[in-house]
Amino acid sequence: MKSLLVSSIEKYSGKSAVITALGLILREKGFKVGYFKPFGVGTTRISNELVDEDAYNTASVLNTGDNMEDVCPVKLDRPYVEFVCSVDPVALKKRVMDSYKRISEGKDVVLVEGAVEYKVGRALGLSDLDVSSALDLKSLMVVKYTSDFVLDGILAARELFGERLKFVLFNQLAGYKKVYVKDITERFLKRKGMEMLGTLPYDPLLAGLFVTEICDALNGEWLVKSKPGEDVIIEEFLIGAMSPPSALKYFRSVRQAALITGGDRADLQNLALETGNIKCLLLTGHLEPPGTMLGKAEEKGIPVIMVADDTLTTTEKVDEVFGKARIKGDAKIRRIKELVERFIDLKSLEVLNRK
Repeated sequence: MKSLLVSSIEKYSGKSAVITALGLILREKGFKVGYFKPFGVGTTRISNELVDEDAYNTASVLNTGDNMEDVCPVKLDRPYVEFVCSVDPVALKKRVMDSYKRISEGKDVVLVEGAVEYKVGRALGLSDLDVSSALDLKSLMVVKYTSDFVLDGILAARELFGERLKFVLFNQLAGYKKVYVKDITERFLKRKGMEMLGTLPYDPLLAGLFVTEICDALNGEWLVKSKPGEDVIIEEFLIGAMSPPSALKYFRSVRQAALITGGDRADLQNLALETGNIKCLLLTGHLEPPGTMLGKAEEKGIPVIMVADDTLTTTEKVDEVFGKARIKGDAKIRRIKELVERFIDLKSLEVLNRK
């Protein structure tokens, strides 16, 4: 049985997405895949059960069949400082080791997901550093190339992980950075004893948000719901604060977009419904639009959400969650799998080698 720890130097780097893709690829190759996340921070309740949302979604997609209590044995259920001061680290480590043993039984490969970033959980002895040492795992670092300074973050992690940090994968690269990173950074990492597996390009679909996610993030009120079974992905947002003639060219230039505008801007709302490129209306100021507009939106199947905040505040909230979307839904799962197969050197990963 082989295992690989997937870690990151900062949050929202794409660990869950990469694990989902690797797990599906391995499964297609005939491997029996296990998935394990020792320390879950992003907790929520599903069917009245406390779960780490990323762990729950990933385990569901990979269909591992394991008990969720083993998949993610330690979950943050109170403020971190309070949690640290009230638990027994020795007992937590034993719980993690026991769960990992059960997860590993009968598996060819176990993909282990790190915490928010590799240092989180250090006070509990559950950071990625601790887990990689306790379970003797090679590590793959998923890195968002936000600036050239991420190289320093990788080197700092290498000093702590040592030779266990073997692979680096860069995520969400756009434009010239795709060639720049491959040509320059690959040689740099090799000199430092690490192997670059590849670079995943920025993809609007993967960065996009489902309409239901937007409604939840904004604490919005549905005026027109999506059609049953259809949860549209929004890839970009437009601010409706201009005249209709000025807005028209922008409405025509987008595809999977949502319009953020005041609830009293019926002129822009109706124009957006006519163009066909606006897939959702976010109406601000807690102002209900005319019934005729809602009727037209219902007829066209375009969801309308009313929010209490003004347009500026709504835009700021959308910016905060955009690009941090979870990989769920068939379209996103297919896309990340395609990207990993196309851009990542999978032959270098020992977990894909049966020998």
